[in-house]
Amino acid sequence: MGMNTTAATAKWNAVDFMVDFHTREKRLGLLTQLLGWVASVALFRETETQTHYLNPPGSEDRRRHKTLLAALIAEGQRLLQRAHDAGGLPKNLDGIKTADLEAMVEELRTTQLQWEGDMTPQRRGQILRELFDAETR
Repeated sequence: MGMNTTAATAKWNAVDFMVDFHTREKRLGLLTQLLGWVASVALFRETETQTHYLNPPGSEDRRRHKTLLAALIAEGQRLLQRAHDAGGLPKNLDGIKTADLEAMVEELRTTQLQWEGDMTPQRRGQILRELFDAETR
């Protein structure tokens, strides 16, 4: 059963709000911005799962996914630069390190290549089958 358009749009709107809020509100400290970005990535991944893996993505899903993915990569890269400029992330109770941020940005780049790169549908299907035992639609 496919996800209805209204539900998908609501999910994408929530991701859009989170990304927009955390990229425009620079009054927060580096760690606070990072945690907001991590929450945005988590919400993006949940919406991506619903609209791209569990259901065939519609044109609106593909457009929103592409736009928000690029924004998340750019913001992650900005946070990574700030972390490097500061000599690393401050010590925190969650134990998040600069390497964790680097890995998340790289994972987003891999997703961008998967959905927007030159990968053929056959290769994408093969990777999904091997990693997640899932099929592309």
